[in-house]
Amino acid sequence: MPATLQLALLIAILLPAGKIVASIGARFGIPAIIGELMVGVVAGPGLLDMLHWRLFSGTPAGDCFMLLAQIGGFVLMFIAGLETDIDAMREASVTAFLVALSGVVWPFFLGAGAAHLLGLSWSASLFLGGALTATSVSISARTLMDAGKMTTPEATIILAAAVIDDVMGLFVLAFLAASSNSNNSESFGVAPYVSNWLQHHWSFAGAHPLVVQMSMIALSVCVFFVVAYGAANRWIDPLMRLFRKVNANEAVTSCVLSLMLLYAVSAEWLGSVAGITGAYLLGYVFAGAKLKALIERTFYAIGHGLLIPLFFVSIGLTSNFRALGGHWALLGIIFAVALISKLIGCGMAALGMGMGPVRSLRIGCGMISRGEVGLIVTAMAAESGIFQEYEVAIMVAVVLLTTLITPLLVRGAFMIKAAGDDDDG
Repeated sequence: MPATLQLALLIAILLPAGKIVASIGARFGIPAIIGELMVGVVAGPGLLDMLHWRLFSGTPAGDCFMLLAQIGGFVLMFIAGLETDIDAMREASVTAFLVALSGVVWPFFLGAGAAHLLGLSWSASLFLGGALTATSVSISARTLMDAGKMTTPEATIILAAAVIDDVMGLFVLAFLAASSNSNNSESFGVAPYVSNWLQHHWSFAGAHPLVVQMSMIALSVCVFFVVAYGAANRWIDPLMRLFRKVNANEAVTSCVLSLMLLYAVSAEWLGSVAGITGAYLLGYVFAGAKLKALIERTFYAIGHGLLIPLFFVSIGLTSNFRALGGHWALLGIIFAVALISKLIGCGMAALGMGMGPVRSLRIGCGMISRGEVGLIVTAMAAESGIFQEYEVAIMVAVVLLTTLITPLLVRGAFMIKAAGDDDDG
């Protein structure tokens, strides 16, 4: 069967399956995201292993499905940016930074310490701790959307903190990369390229690679956010007027989608941050644009109708519990550390900033899910021989389990009444 037809068949099977299971789960109060994830788990290598069926093998259809799903992640974060309360985000910036910082420090040291006590080498333990640092901002955003809580103060802090600790996770990643023997020659972006060039042409840089790498990441992050935000804030409305002059069906939607993809690419190339961060930043600027309602309506149809469900199904497709072997106790302990470290670390930071016990609990629950950065660190450890197959399986399972449990905990935390809830809208 041609690859195009294989891809079409995969989507025709998995897309409605995710929607049907999500609909069934909604009747029992289970968030839609859980249904989509579970469809991926069932179809993944741990159970049905659909992508390796003879019907779908021999062509790049499976890879194309996963790539299309990643575009869904960009669209999800763009929509999350559109729904962000700009004024509330600015007011919460200090609280979000402290929540993010605490949400990186606690998981890193507790994760590394627990892993070493359980028999892992210090190298593997540090990589495991690094994989636990960053919250998955896309999972948090979808969870808050499904719960109808995107306009609450907690949602503002969760999203801002998730973006910030994603950036902090990059510094942890740079430290781990410099301390390992992994090859960075294929790293994408300005920061790795300049860092490698400096190390080959400047003796100080060659003697202190970690300092150079982290300095270049810091500079890249600052330049990207200043340039990207400033350019979007200045030119969004003029560009929208220009897009509306294009005499073609849905020209505005096409142009905005292209701009979102450019921001996602530039985020990784120029800013050394995840592409979803660039998509979120553009959506955040669009939240104050004159044609926000038009953009929001069309992207909801594109995102929730096709791309976003594929994104969550694809996360489940990466899980393979067969590789865990007899390491279930280790998985349980690492999962508990992943859960508790974010819950306590982020929750206590929010409480210290005067958010109140219930709101702090909600923030802690919203920061639990892990995602892209954790998988990147895991892949780096596997490629450099630091992680064995069962350790890779454990980290993928932790990412999946935290993704599954976050919506349930967030829903439960929002059911607890907090002072001022009636004023949140």
